Amino acid sequence: MVLVILVRYLLKEHIAPFLAALFVITFLFVVDFLVNILDSVLSKGLPWGTVLEIFALNLAWMLSLSVPMAVLVACLMAFGRLSGDLEITAIKAAGISPFFLLRPILLVATLLSMLLIIFNNWILPEANHRSVELMSAVSRKKPHAFVDAGRLITQFPGVQLWVNHIDPVTGKLYGIQIFETDTKGAPRVIIADSASMDYVDNGATLMLRLRSGENHLVDEDDPGNYFRIRFFSQDFAVKNVDDRLERRNRNHRSDREMPVEMMLGVIKESKASYQKIWNENKSVAFPGLTELRHLLPGDSVVPAEIQLAPADTSRLKRAIREVSLKEQARLRSVERLAGRLEAEEKREAQYWVEVHKKFSTAFACIVFVLIGAPLGIMARKGGIGTGIIYSIAFFVIYWVSLIGGENLADRLAVPPALAMWFSNMVIGAFGLVLTISMIQDRYSGDSKFFRTIRHLAKWFSRSGRKRS
Repeated sequence: MVLVILVRYLLKEHIAPFLAALFVITFLFVVDFLVNILDSVLSKGLPWGTVLEIFALNLAWMLSLSVPMAVLVACLMAFGRLSGDLEITAIKAAGISPFFLLRPILLVATLLSMLLIIFNNWILPEANHRSVELMSAVSRKKPHAFVDAGRLITQFPGVQLWVNHIDPVTGKLYGIQIFETDTKGAPRVIIADSASMDYVDNGATLMLRLRSGENHLVDEDDPGNYFRIRFFSQDFAVKNVDDRLERRNRNHRSDREMPVEMMLGVIKESKASYQKIWNENKSVAFPGLTELRHLLPGDSVVPAEIQLAPADTSRLKRAIREVSLKEQARLRSVERLAGRLEAEEKREAQYWVEVHKKFSTAFACIVFVLIGAPLGIMARKGGIGTGIIYSIAFFVIYWVSLIGGENLADRLAVPPALAMWFSNMVIGAFGLVLTISMIQDRYSGDSKFFRTIRHLAKWFSRSGRKRS
């Protein structure tokens, strides 16, 4: 009965810090999201229901990141308070092992990890998919709201746009480059000093009023003819732009919009494509040795004393030229083959990264318990400042390792499994060492390291009070 009461007490001590940390961390993600996207969304005159839907759909990826972080903060704060009030000492004096304190927390963390895996595999991809569909509809409603200076704009159908500067008052564009990609052959390029934008055809067409520029285009019938046409004023129409918010179903899904089952299908398809490309083109990379035999007089093994028949200079030069051109063409074919094979490898690695990420980020809840509980006990009376410092330190280590590993895996520098699980393995190994030391009662909360951390935490807390 006493143990049951103790378990309830431990769980109760973690609830408030967990909810508070979850709210604060999610709020920080929300603020960053609002700063980046809400201004463009609000400028489109959307109803508040649509704005709230955008926010709700993007809340999914925020929760998938903030839940493991909140677990770490809760463990640090709860066990830190228990240690600071000497309740941990009283529990050990009653003959209860410190590992008993971890078991209910690890059980809850395991349950959270399982729920987070389900969330990452089913809810998060669908939320990402619907968010992309909704944002595509928003971009079609008023795509000029997405025009930013110094960035290639690809939201317009069949057109890519570059703008050097935008007047914040008048909305006039300066330094415009337009690439019309839906033309046959080479794209038509339009360069203009300035332009203004407005809608015609009841919002179905976006009209760019260009001033002082040039058209650069290649003759479709004779690519050798190049034209450069100057103009003082010219209108460029971007058609099929709808000023209404019209949603369209997207059949295509990116890796972040797929559950594990769908991504495994893509991986299988990529492997089959890799093998097909190799089977169809391996003769290009490794031509048959019989070809070399035909170039040698007699047998493939040529005696040392044999002499090649003399040839006139013109025939010899022509033969050398033909061999050189043939080898250059073969080299280009081999380079293209290597590029196609590497592209399939990168595609496979990209999807394996997302598969492992769904599980590794969820498993972080267990890892953070292993490191948060002993650190919280060792920190003792560090208070909220110590919890914040520890949390920030391990957040940075974990997410930098995760993001860095993802980039390395996408470039085929490391295997996807190692890239996604490396941070869990390193922090988990460190947490196991601390946990074993805590169980065997061989740690010291008064070590130089923890005294330094507590001094920094107190300074952090005093600075916060002074600013307030």
